[in-house]
Amino acid sequence: MSADTTTDEQPSSRFLTGLEFLTGPDPNAGSFLLVVGIVTCMFIAVFQLALTPPISNLLTGAVLVVAVISFILGAILDMLGHFDSEPTET
Repeated sequence: MSADTTTDEQPSSRFLTGLEFLTGPDPNAGSFLLVVGIVTCMFIAVFQLALTPPISNLLTGAVLVVAVISFILGAILDMLGHFDSEPTET
């Protein structure tokens, strides 16, 4: 008796599978970048409205640095094919 198995699934790396807890089971580059952008805008708005200028400017700069790093991480994940992969069944 032989088992009929087809291998239509793309081989995914263990690293990209480990990132599923961050991006969800069906990752999408657009939604990832949209969430990063919205969170960045909210932090900037809170810092600018709630704090005095020297402190708010420093924290706004830090938020922008973290946003740029997040956008770069999203671009790297997109180049690695994380956002194009099919969801894995467990």
